[in-house]
Amino acid sequence: MWVGGCGTCKATLLEGEVTCLLPEAPSLSERDQRRRRIILCQSVPKSNVTLKTKAQESPQEHLATRDYHAVVTDVETLAEDVALFRLQVDRTPVYKPGQYAILNLGDGLRRAYSMANLPESREVEFIARRYPNGIGSQKLFTLTPDTELTLDLPYGSAFLEDTSRPAVFIAGGTGISPILSMVRQMSLWGNSKERECTVFYGARTPKDLVMLNEVEQLLESIDKGTIIPVISKSSKEWNGEVGFVTDAMVRRLTEPWDKYEFYIAGPPVMVQAVRNLLDEREVDVMHVHYDSFG
Repeated sequence: MWVGGCGTCKATLLEGEVTCLLPEAPSLSERDQRRRRIILCQSVPKSNVTLKTKAQESPQEHLATRDYHAVVTDVETLAEDVALFRLQVDRTPVYKPGQYAILNLGDGLRRAYSMANLPESREVEFIARRYPNGIGSQKLFTLTPDTELTLDLPYGSAFLEDTSRPAVFIAGGTGISPILSMVRQMSLWGNSKERECTVFYGARTPKDLVMLNEVEQLLESIDKGTIIPVISKSSKEWNGEVGFVTDAMVRRLTEPWDKYEFYIAGPPVMVQAVRNLLDEREVDVMHVHYDSFG
């Protein structure tokens, strides 16, 4: 899902009643519900209502979505059921590292995929996995070079912040896509801004750690750049971390945790597990960035 994930249209319901079309919307927390906060894109009024919200004359640049016509230029297999899709769009896209696009796959089928590259040209890249029962991913993997489609972007608020706080990136599976985009940006900054970052990258097996070599190479340009790959399935050939990324974070991330800026991308279960861990460590939610869709 993607609708209800960004929280951009969140408002406080002061008076009246609404029906929520998506109670499990990723952007609605239990705290929001206790405070009668709603997301307007998924709410239907049952009576006259009074709302409190922030008004903007125009969307922020990183939230001003635009439609693009695209042509698939390449589909590169990275691992079993994992591929890198390269698309050429009709003009240079505008987005921030960490944001995502909505691809129109035909017959009303729309799916969210995060950009893996930087907005430096008319090319956009996505890393995706094919799921046996995933209608969207099955359709995505039928795309071949020269296939035409449309997409709109950017979406998402989990983009790289220009801050001096050390960055901690937590990627699970193809969640490496937006993390790769952000690490690419940090590598361009290099040591000029005295940046520090740590990447926790979790996958099932070593073969599933796609783009690992590229991330390692990018981190070489950052004086205090470190990557900690983690696999959940033990392997004789593996000498690194084994378990969940949350386990590796507890073992390897130095205290205090409230000094970091956290970015999370991956399966919803992993994202929630990391959020729970950060909550236990009393990390301010203002320094935790993620987008919920799957």
